Amino acid sequence: MNVHFESDVLDYQTLRAMAYATYGGAEPGEVLVTAERIDTTRPGEWYAEWSRTAERVLGVAEDAAESGNRRTARGAYFRAHNYFRTAEFFLSPDDERRPSTYERSVEAFRAGAGKLPRPPERLSVPYEGGSLPGYLFLPHRGTRAAGANDERGRTDGTNETGTAAPPFPTVVCIGGFDSICEELYFACGVPEALARGYAVVCFEGPGQGAPLREDGLSARPDWEHVVGPVLDALGPRPELDADRFALIGLSFGGYYAPRAAAFDDRVAACVAFDHMHDLYRAAASESPRAAAIFQRVPDTVINAVATLGERVSAESRWLMDNGRWVFGVESAAEYMRTIQEYSLTGVAGDIDCPTLVLAGEDDHFVSVDLAREFADEVGEPATLRVFETASGAGEHCQSGNLSMACSVIYDWLDDALEQTTGRRPGHDRGH
Repeated sequence: MNVHFESDVLDYQTLRAMAYATYGGAEPGEVLVTAERIDTTRPGEWYAEWSRTAERVLGVAEDAAESGNRRTARGAYFRAHNYFRTAEFFLSPDDERRPSTYERSVEAFRAGAGKLPRPPERLSVPYEGGSLPGYLFLPHRGTRAAGANDERGRTDGTNETGTAAPPFPTVVCIGGFDSICEELYFACGVPEALARGYAVVCFEGPGQGAPLREDGLSARPDWEHVVGPVLDALGPRPELDADRFALIGLSFGGYYAPRAAAFDDRVAACVAFDHMHDLYRAAASESPRAAAIFQRVPDTVINAVATLGERVSAESRWLMDNGRWVFGVESAAEYMRTIQEYSLTGVAGDIDCPTLVLAGEDDHFVSVDLAREFADEVGEPATLRVFETASGAGEHCQSGNLSMACSVIYDWLDDALEQTTGRRPGHDRGH
């Protein structure tokens, strides 16, 4: 699928920004007119034009808020958040514009979320002497979701009087290599989850968002020690059903979430959205011969080739810049060795909860063959769903058809949690 740019990396990030229109985080027209203004031969235009759009939309939000138009303000704040996030995306980690752009993205999201019918609670999860930030979203009291009385029965998390009925099954959303937890509200379809009666937690761990930017916490492969403290914090809360904790791992979160599920039996269901069970093999799949050669040559050669690639390719430059930052390494050779630690081979078989593995036919980050391999290693608990090109959902994380992906995810979770605990997220199916 091509949106506007010849460059795969620029075009996918444009599609990613546009995808969030499904849940109020973008307008296709705003995305497309921004893309049309960007001259890719002129460095800096990506940041300048996305910032320009973000500033304009933020002005709409602030005017609406001042006038008391909460719904209009909320939508514009959410879109401004997404456009500031997109503007920041390709900046170098040490770019002086990055902190302020990130902060404005987060502030815009929080302003929008504060105008939801039931604003989220901000979380601070104790973690190794510090804390991890996040949000807890609960279904809106007294509100019935559109279509709640369909053939699957009441699925809006309310009782017969229309009042919210805890304890709620809880979805914990985990981002990936370059996401922030505010983005997960859109990418993981939080509005859809809330309408079905799920509580939702979005949080950031080491190598992501604020822990990376503000605390300098780089990524770690043993994410059971990251998810564990989150479940520790959520478990005692009376409004949450500790028997029905599900994980959704977005993109590289498709490694983090299954890794946690393999070691923590509190996870009742797991979604790899999309799968990312072996980071090195995914990265090497486009050039397996080159990857094999790199395994045998000195670090100096690897670093020299990487430096050349960064000079001629914006995609390579971003990947290495972000990779060194996220993983806390200094060289391409060290980066290559580090990502080999992020593999579920030999671990996936320990996952015993229902696990949904998603993949797209056109995913340019990780192949469908690796998804099949992962599902086979998980074994009987695994369900594999491959999205076809014709559906518009064939891209990474189904960015071309997010509503379809989220329908698949939450329909599957409804059934998986019923089979695990005997209770559906909202009420039992009607007929």
